[in-house]
Amino acid sequence: MSKTLTLNDFFRNTDLNLCCTLVYFSHFLEAVDKADPARCIFIIKRDETTDKIVEDFHKGHILVEPKRFCAIQKEIKGRIYNT
Repeated sequence: MSKTLTLNDFFRNTDLNLCCTLVYFSHFLEAVDKADPARCIFIIKRDETTDKIVEDFHKGHILVEPKRFCAIQKEIKGRIYNT
């Protein structure tokens, strides 16, 4: 039996670096909402680690490997500008 998804099953934000950090830590970027020409909204599937990663990101407690982070950022920017 499949679970019906709700808005609470997704994390939405406009911060590219936070989005890249979540993807770095194995979250899936479901969509990029570009309806507002001034900014895009990243829609990420929540899991049990999402809130902790977001909290650690804002506290400055996250460490990433720079080359992998830059590769993720390049891929996400491609989704923003090439689609």
